[in-house]
Amino acid sequence: MDALAEIDALVEAGRRAPGSDAERRAARHLERRLASLGRDVESESIDVWPNWPLAYAILAALGVLGSVLSVSIPVVGAVLALIGALLLFLDASLLLPTVRRLLGRRASQNVVSWGDRAKPGLLVLVAHYDAGRGGLAMSTRSEERRAALGRLIHRPIGPLEPLFWSSMAVLLCSLLRLAGVSGVALTVAQFIPTVLLIIAIALLIDIALAGTKGGENDNASGVALALLLAERLGGNLEHFDVTVLLTGGQKAVAAGTRGFIRRHKRELALERTVIVNLDEVGSGTVRYARREGPLLSAKAHVQLIRLSDQIAEDAGAESGAAAVVKRSPSDAYAARAAGLPAITITCRGSLGYAEPRVDERAIERAEAFCAELIGRLDAELGPDLPAPVEVSEPEGP
Repeated sequence: MDALAEIDALVEAGRRAPGSDAERRAARHLERRLASLGRDVESESIDVWPNWPLAYAILAALGVLGSVLSVSIPVVGAVLALIGALLLFLDASLLLPTVRRLLGRRASQNVVSWGDRAKPGLLVLVAHYDAGRGGLAMSTRSEERRAALGRLIHRPIGPLEPLFWSSMAVLLCSLLRLAGVSGVALTVAQFIPTVLLIIAIALLIDIALAGTKGGENDNASGVALALLLAERLGGNLEHFDVTVLLTGGQKAVAAGTRGFIRRHKRELALERTVIVNLDEVGSGTVRYARREGPLLSAKAHVQLIRLSDQIAEDAGAESGAAAVVKRSPSDAYAARAAGLPAITITCRGSLGYAEPRVDERAIERAEAFCAELIGRLDAELGPDLPAPVEVSEPEGP
């Protein structure tokens, strides 16, 4: 299988925004591609609410309004600031879609290819095939600057963190005013996050008005790797069936994986399912996410981290493989939030961010790492899995 040809085929489907015609064309292509590998394949419809930039701009505006009103009407200002910060936290943390639900629903779909489900374990290879929005805040230069600042403070900075922490700072200042505190120092302290929220509103509106990216690396490269691994592994694992889940609506705050888990929660038994998320593997050096999450971070499954650490150590420093922290609402983060064992395999450049270009050698390195991880998972953890329960038909009288 030619990984670059698979990426080109997805890009040719168009700008794959969640719920768009281009995303549906890409789904039909992927169904045919999986069927050509001799796999059963089906499409599952999901509902998505993709207008998160406008929703978050509204919540930021609530914070600004609350900040202004807190000077003269502390109670009203504190309430508005609290509502804005709370709804932003619930939505961005994948706990509950809030204002997005008021801004339009679209139909998307997951492309699912199940294994034969005869083995005790279930390995789910996940990659989203939709593409994200453009805009100044989502540009390569902004990613570079945020990554450089993250390295300077020894902590990665997620795209939504400045917005959230500015909202929290405004809320804290509003509560202090409600408690009767005042003065120049508080005014200055409140002014800075308020200005940051105003800037955030402008940037979010810019994202809302911008077009969709081509998505060559994010995440046509991950889809190509999922197809490569499905072809390579097939039925070759002793203890795990291989299921391929290509999610739509991931850029609508991981809607695809969340919908899949809700629909199949009985089949995804915690003691037998492992999810390997393939995200932005087209450029840079192999990385595996130790922790993920846009605001609250969830730790990857401890055994998956241990196996990944072993592979990186065995490969030596020249391989460059290492653990990272990802500040995004990825498919693996959605799975971990549901309690499922999951890890993300990605590639990153020297500053720790994913470049939009695609290098076939990076995909080859990611494929080798994933194949080794899955092989060790099958050999070391597979024998301890409970045997599948057979459901027999009741006997007649």
